[in-house]
Amino acid sequence: MFLLNRRNFLQMTAGAGALTAAGMRPALAATGADVFTADPMGGLVDSTLVVGEERLLLIDAQFTAPNAQRLADVIAATGKTLETIFITHYHPDHHLGLAILMERFPEAKPVAHASVQPLIAGAAQAMLDGMKQALPPELFGDTAVIPEALPGDTLELEGERFDILGPVHGDTEVITPVHLPQLDTLVAADVLYQDTHLWVAENLTGEDLNKWRATLDDLESLGAGTVIPGHRTESSANDASVYAHMRTYLDAWEAAMDVQGSAEDLRAAMIEAVGDLPGGLFLDRGVAAARG
Repeated sequence: MFLLNRRNFLQMTAGAGALTAAGMRPALAATGADVFTADPMGGLVDSTLVVGEERLLLIDAQFTAPNAQRLADVIAATGKTLETIFITHYHPDHHLGLAILMERFPEAKPVAHASVQPLIAGAAQAMLDGMKQALPPELFGDTAVIPEALPGDTLELEGERFDILGPVHGDTEVITPVHLPQLDTLVAADVLYQDTHLWVAENLTGEDLNKWRATLDDLESLGAGTVIPGHRTESSANDASVYAHMRTYLDAWEAAMDVQGSAEDLRAAMIEAVGDLPGGLFLDRGVAAARG
């Protein structure tokens, strides 16, 4: 379960840097698919917009209402119809924004892979209630929207089919990246992070980390020129350089967990190894999980 409270949420925001006027604008990068990156308060989440002649496919729906509203503005500005919203995994920072998007685009169809949909259905309302208790409630919509389960392993847009990969192991056990070979693009979701700390709270053993590493190998072997991670800074590259960041971080996390000492010692070891990156909350939750 992705847990936040008011204190560590504010720590995450501070660790990622003060919000600037630029950081509050919709962040789109032309990559073959358009990428919207949340501000630090929204967890630096990437949403990917696949643009057709008349219709759109959205992959992941943001966390906070302000970021979902800005994403909705970007979608509306295209003048195209949002047809499908695909959610890659059950973590709330990728689907709590669905309520806002469905208010703006009620004809859109929210969906998830059959391996992911039951996880969202079983946790979304509790996640929303917990967030609204821990954080300013205006950061979130009024309801938890549950996507429908897809019957297969592909997404479609205007006759083009895109492969849903997995489920695979990343920062949680069940993640479904999307391969867009027609666009030379991989939407990796939370298998990959770029230039930020990782959510490592669900990867506390060498076995788990090796499963994550194996997923990296499998995704890298696809050879996609554009690689869109689940989280990144607004200025981060969307390319294969992400794999080096991931391997360095996972190696550092495994080594740091073997060091005896307090939670503070573990956190300090990670900062020394990888730097004081944005997304400090992700590291803090991992440290808390590892040191109990």
